[in-house]
Amino acid sequence: MLRVTIQDDARGAAFKLEGKLAHEWVVEAERAWNDFSSFPHGERVVVDLCGVSFVDDAGRALLARMHAFGAKLVGTGPMTSALIEEICGDSRPRVRRWMRGLVGLFFMFMVSAVPRKEGVLDFVRGIENGHFAYGIPNWIFTLLNQVVHIWKGIA
Repeated sequence: MLRVTIQDDARGAAFKLEGKLAHEWVVEAERAWNDFSSFPHGERVVVDLCGVSFVDDAGRALLARMHAFGAKLVGTGPMTSALIEEICGDSRPRVRRWMRGLVGLFFMFMVSAVPRKEGVLDFVRGIENGHFAYGIPNWIFTLLNQVVHIWKGIA
């Protein structure tokens, strides 16, 4: 069984699917999609897959055509997320993945450079007493010196 709900307003249009997108229901969903896509909509068209419990190969092909039309596929759950990633994966900007990796590397470096308990206590005491230059804790300078030392060793 499949339920198709269409919502169209000033913010954009939503094509919501609930149930199983398989077998004869793919034909019905495609018929509804063709009717839906024949009318002009706002800038955004979203295909909501949050209520979909199963998708067969024909349903996947229909979702790929919807994505090719310009619709954004959204959903929750591991199966739906994996399906959306499979369909939309190549069209997503790789810069975001690269940037996410760089930010993750930066945070991993910062976590590995977290000071010991004494360093944190020195930081707190320094803020209370106003002893740090511009509020910069001493462990930052220690970390900077270690990075410089490593850099000189590489160069």
